[in-house]
Amino acid sequence: MVFLKKGPQRNQDSLVAAKIQQDHLSNITKMAEAGKLLVAGPFGNDEDLRGIFIMNCKDSLEVVSLVNADPAVKAGRLVFEVKPWWTVKNAVFK
Repeated sequence: MVFLKKGPQRNQDSLVAAKIQQDHLSNITKMAEAGKLLVAGPFGNDEDLRGIFIMNCKDSLEVVSLVNADPAVKAGRLVFEVKPWWTVKNAVFK
């Protein structure tokens, strides 16, 4: 599980911030289509904790590699924390 948090670089103008968000959402779609991302979503508040990813990867190194490539992370708008998380087989959001 990945916790997405506000990053240190959130001072982009509105056009740049919108482009980063668009690219972030495209990356989410790409990871989901590849079967690496099971769940993604924001929290409905303006706190430091912005959202989560629930990943389907072989290990945390793969998770870190994928999340580091996210445009919002690369731009510094988001930072992340990875927490190992398991669930019972076939028990994710049915």
